This record gives sequence, structure tokens and C-alpha cells, in this order.
Amino acid sequence: MVWGSFRIKWVLVFFLCGLMVVCQLPFLQLEVSYGLSPGVEGGTHQLLGRAIDLYTQKEPYGGKGANQSSDAFAPQEEVVLYAYVTYNEDPVANKIVYFDIHGPINSLYDVSFTRTATTDGGGLANVSFRIPWPAENAETIVFGTWTVVTNVEIAEETVIDTLTFEVGWIVEIIKVETVDVNNLSKTNFTKGEHMNFRLTVKNIALVEKVATLILNVYDELEFLLGVVIREDVKIPLGVTVYFIEDLLIPASAFVGVGVVYANAYDVFGAAWCPEVSTTFRIIRLIERDVAVIGVIPSTTEVFTCHVVNVTVVVKNEGDITETFDVSAHYDSVLIGTLPVISLPSGLERTLTFGWSTSCVPVGDYTLSAVASTVPGETDVADNTFVDGTVRVMSSHVPPVVSEIPAWLIWLLVTLIILVAASLFISIALLFYVRKKKRNSNAKVADPVTFEGKKYKTCIKCGREFLDVRTFCPHCFTYNG
Repeated sequence: MVWGSFRIKWVLVFFLCGLMVVCQLPFLQLEVSYGLSPGVEGGTHQLLGRAIDLYTQKEPYGGKGANQSSDAFAPQEEVVLYAYVTYNEDPVANKIVYFDIHGPINSLYDVSFTRTATTDGGGLANVSFRIPWPAENAETIVFGTWTVVTNVEIAEETVIDTLTFEVGWIVEIIKVETVDVNNLSKTNFTKGEHMNFRLTVKNIALVEKVATLILNVYDELEFLLGVVIREDVKIPLGVTVYFIEDLLIPASAFVGVGVVYANAYDVFGAAWCPEVSTTFRIIRLIERDVAVIGVIPSTTEVFTCHVVNVTVVVKNEGDITETFDVSAHYDSVLIGTLPVISLPSGLERTLTFGWSTSCVPVGDYTLSAVASTVPGETDVADNTFVDGTVRVMSSHVPPVVSEIPAWLIWLLVTLIILVAASLFISIALLFYVRKKKRNSNAKVADPVTFEGKKYKTCIKCGREFLDVRTFCPHCFTYNG
């Protein structure tokens, strides 16, 4: 009996609790449907079904919804503000809507103003204005985040909504730079060189934009060097860097400081933003070039073990003073190497190499000279000069005698013949005289003795002379 009464008590308790829950359901539903939504401060304030939604004409990102942001606006662009007033999502007509508009915070000028509008039958009120553009410090005053607060009173209760949007150049070229082919910064260029560009572009809109990017390049005297155009470039949201190639600097460009002007245009040809520029330098190409312009041997024929002086003439055909080495060769054999120190631009210098032909085989040899390549030199064809040949001869061979004139040869032959004839006649006369003497030996008188000396008489003149003589001293006749 005790257990039964205890069970009855608990059943009654559960029944009463369930009854209380059922009785409270209508009130819970009413509180959910008509209760306060969070966010009175800085957002849509919904009170017992009351609501207002503030947005702009920038579809699809106009800012619909509580406390949303709209897409960006450009200077002097029209801004249309819409306020949609509802009660339980049903439009409320003929309500005065208050618009409080504030420009970006700055130290120069506070752009703030208010407007009002009345909702139509569809619960919609709107006002419009243009982004101002002061004559001075416009970007400082206007560019930045704008804030609009709107409110409306419905049955003695006020609801509000807040909207923000950015004002600035929708597409803006932040920076233009000159670079090389590898997209590395480069500010010095020479005539005939290609220059490339790097553009930093910013898009503050919430959607992709399309722009035509144009670069105009001028030299120091403001002559146009060329134009680079990139059409229909898609500019995504945020900051994007573009590598743009390329422009050839013509040979007619003037040396000095050049300028690149960069612009961005929309599909209608209107400028997205102000022009941006950068400078660069067109420099004179410093040419480095040395050359051998002559190789001159002291002789074209030489005997072995003799020295040939090889004269080499070099020239600095570049723009700066150069120091380099010069080597002389016969065929592929090195004769020697001499330095050329500090040769000014445009001048020549003469070097002399002594070539000893000792141990050089007999033959013909080609002479040449080579100047070493200086840093940055591109024209190396004239660094080598090849001259003619030098003949090396054996020292046992007499040198070649130059040709003797014919008249001199005939004269020499005639003289030789005359001398030979004279000798022949003289020898014949001598034999004739000797033979005649032998024939007349028998007629010669006996020598006469006088004072102990023997004398003999000439067979021709009859005079006497010492016997020891063979020829008569008086008539030179042979007397044996």
C-alpha cells in the first residue's frame, strides 16, 4: 500500500510538469518571433518585427543585409543610397528615413552631411550624391572608408543599419619600374638595348576589372622612343604586379635621363587613375676594343742564327685607356710577349720583337701578332694580324747575287780574251827567242878574261858584259 501511494505521487508530479511546459509553448513562440535581434549598435536593429536595410546601387555587392559593405566608388562618382523599411518583412510606406553620411577621418576637412527621404509604397527610400573632389588635397580628404548610418521610426521605435564603402581610384597604377629581361630592376640602358617594365596595379573594387595598360617612353629631349600597349588586362581584387615586355631603345635616342609614363584606361577609354611615371638613364655604350694593325719584319730572307726584328703596331679603338699584352709568333711558335701599358683611346703604339733564328729549320715562316682580349670586348676579330712570310736559309749558301747587266758581262769577256791573247803571244815569243838562242850558241865568242873577270861579247850589238849574265845589258839580247 505504501509503494502504491508513492508511485501515484510521482505520476502526479510528472503530469504537472508536462502541463506547465505545454502551457508555456505559445509564449516561447511569441518571444522567438517578435523578440529583439542582437546588434543595435552598428548594425540592423530589428525590434518586434521592425527592420531597415541600407545598400547602394553597386550590384551584386551593394551591401544588402545587416551591417554590410558596398563596393567601392571613384571620385565624383554618384552614390545612390537605398533604405528598405519593413515590419515582419512587409514593406512599410510613407516613413521618413534619415541618412547620416561621413567621409574618411582626416586632419584637413571633415566631409559629413545628412539627408532624408520618404519610403514609397514598396517600403523603399533613396537619396543620392556624388563623391566630392576638392581643388586641393583631394585624395587626403576624400580617399578612404566612408560610413553611412540610416534610421527610421516605426510605431515609436527606431531601427538602424550601417553601411561602409571605399572611395579611391578603382584601378590604380601604384608604381611603374624599368627592369631587364629577368624582371630585375634596371635603370641604365644603352642604345639598341631592350627595356622591360614592372607595373604594380591595385583594384579596390570587390569584382574583377578590365583595363588597357599603356606605357609611353621618352628620352631626355622628350622625343618619343616608343609605346607599349596591353589591352584587356584583367585586374583582380587587391594588388597585382605585371611584367610587361618590351621596348627597343632606338639608335636615334639622346643620351640622358628618360621618362616612362604609365596609364590605365577602362573599356570606354576613360582613365582609371592619374598617370604614373618613373625615370631611367640612356647611357653611351663604353666600347672596349684593342687591335693589331701591322706586323713588319726587318727582312724577308735571313740566314740561320741571325736575328729578325719584328715590328708590331697596335691601336686602342675603344673609348677608355687600356692595358693588355701582345704576343708575336712565327707560324704557331711564340716569339715573345710584351705588355702595352695605359694606351689611351684612339692612339697607336709600336712594339719590337727580336726573333733569333738559331735552331730554326730552313724554310718559309708566316709572322703574326695577337693582342689579348680586354674585359667587355666584343670585336675580337681585329685582335689578330697575320703578315707575309720570312725565308730562313742555310748559312753555308752564299747569298743570291743580283743580276749583272749584259753590257758589263760582254766587257768582262772581251777583257779576259785580250789578257789571254797577250799571255799566249808573250809565251810564244819567249819560246821563239830561246830556240833562236840555242841555234846561235855556236857563234858566241869565247869569254875574254880581264882583271880576273870573264866577259863575253853580245852577238847582236858586239859590246862586252860579264859572263855571269844571260841577257846583254845594252840591248837585252839573249846570250845564253
